This record gives sequence, C-alpha cells and structure tokens, in this order.
Amino acid sequence: MDFDKDKFKNVLHFIIYKCGFRNTVGRTVLHKLLYYSDFNYYKEFNQSITNESYIKKERGPVPIHFEMAIEELVEEKKISLGKRRLPCGKIMNRYFSLKGPEMNFKKEELIVINKVIKKLSHMNGMQIGEYSLRDGPVKKTETDEIIDYDLVFSRKSNDHDKVYVKIR
Repeated sequence: MDFDKDKFKNVLHFIIYKCGFRNTVGRTVLHKLLYYSDFNYYKEFNQSITNESYIKKERGPVPIHFEMAIEELVEEKKISLGKRRLPCGKIMNRYFSLKGPEMNFKKEELIVINKVIKKLSHMNGMQIGEYSLRDGPVKKTETDEIIDYDLVFSRKSNDHDKVYVKIR
C-alpha cells in the first residue's frame, strides 16, 4: 500500500471542516477519527482510504504523516491553528477550516467518514483515546508498532461498542 498524501490531507481537511469547531476536537481526536475512517473502510472494502500507517501509542493510534499534513494545510491556507487551555491546565491544539475541502471522495468513503464523525467526534481526547485502546487492531499491537490493517478482521461486534457499521 502506497501512502496517498493528497487523499490523507483531504480526509483530514474534511474532518476539520465538519467538526473542528467543536471544543472537544483537537489533535488526539483527529488522530482517532482518521484511524477509524481508514480502518472501518478497510474492513468494508479491503482497502484503506488513504493508505496511511498508524502507530500504537499510549493513548491509541496516531497517523505517522499527521504533522506534515497539518503543516501543508496551513501553508496552503486551508486551515488555521489555535490553542485552548483546558480546565486541567493543559493546552489543546485546535484546528479550524478556512475554506471548504476538496470533495474528491467516493460516495462510500464519505459515508464511512461521516459515520465515524457522527459516532465519535463528541468525545474529548481522553475519552476517545481510552475508547480506541479497546479496538481489536489496537489491542493486538504493541506500543510503538505499526497497526496492521488486516487485524481489523478480528474485531468482534462486542469488542468495540459497534463503532463499525456496515454500509452495504
């Protein structure tokens, strides 16, 4: 699988466009929304939307090209960055869309991405991080290792609060 940088940036921009205004959506939430979009699509169609690689970290899956994509989207004036102080004192990175994303998605890709956004974007970083650690592919991967897409086929319906929903 070759990483599709443009597609990854478009999916990231689309997610920011759809839910970046929410106070809960920062870097950690974006990481997980990207992960679920790619892995749920892979489960349904046996291919990823972006072919991104995700590494298991202490708080769940992290896309390896995230920072590069954010920097390029800022340079292209498609998104802007902000900061928000959380009640616990930590600083949350915020992302805001400055214009609409390129809508070069297949119908099925949009359905999966929108379902992931609807199901998970209300969670804060801590909640979605803990949630993602219960996902089968993440559970079966060692920390700092790349998560194998094929592990998505070992998901059990009770494994993961049914975040995955068939679209056919």
